[in-house]
Amino acid sequence: MNMDIIIQVNNQSNGRDKLARLAQYTSRLIWHQLERRHANKYSVDRIKNLELTLSSFRKILRLGRCVDICYSALNSMNIDDPFLRLAITTSKLAHSLFLYADHIVWFTKSGFLKTDSDKWNRTANKFWLLSIIANLARDFYEILQVLELNKTNLLKPSYLLNGSVKNFDISGSARHLYMIVNCHKDIFIDTLKNSCDLFIPLTALGFTKLSPSAVGTLGAISSLAALVTIVKPITKLVPA
Repeated sequence: MNMDIIIQVNNQSNGRDKLARLAQYTSRLIWHQLERRHANKYSVDRIKNLELTLSSFRKILRLGRCVDICYSALNSMNIDDPFLRLAITTSKLAHSLFLYADHIVWFTKSGFLKTDSDKWNRTANKFWLLSIIANLARDFYEILQVLELNKTNLLKPSYLLNGSVKNFDISGSARHLYMIVNCHKDIFIDTLKNSCDLFIPLTALGFTKLSPSAVGTLGAISSLAALVTIVKPITKLVPA
């Protein structure tokens, strides 16, 4: 059964990308932990090279996808809900530009182009950050929609203000909240994935100062969340 899942994922280019991404960020976590423990330099360098190889593999795997994603943004403009239309279209356009800049970085490092790869890498991370922010805005909008439908069963701010929280069934509210999350796994998984991804470009751009271990952990978690949506399409947030 597990082998069937691996084959199912590996048969999709997006699935191979997410598997490679999981291995890439796990490698970053491992080499940094080994480095902190003053492990053999040869072992650390080997894992660092593995991370770089996986990163290059993913760049090759994604070549040309910027065009596909940009074209798919046209379909997003037909979404009825104006907020979803704006958030999803912005995310796709930003993601397309991120991939385009990432292609330039790869062509430069491979020696095909002569450009400032560091500048293009910063540009790529800026567009990636914009795409994630748009995705998170959509996630919070979806969460507010769900909470609005279930507001009668959850703890309201008025309970905290008038001190009547003692009369509120907290355990019942917690069970109901668990049911909501269980019934809306697509929103939960998408929010988890984007929340983890957010800190990767923020760190690359210098806005946050996370260690390679922290970035590796966040990248691995978001990769696992993305793989879940591939293995179980019902957990993928739509429209996407």
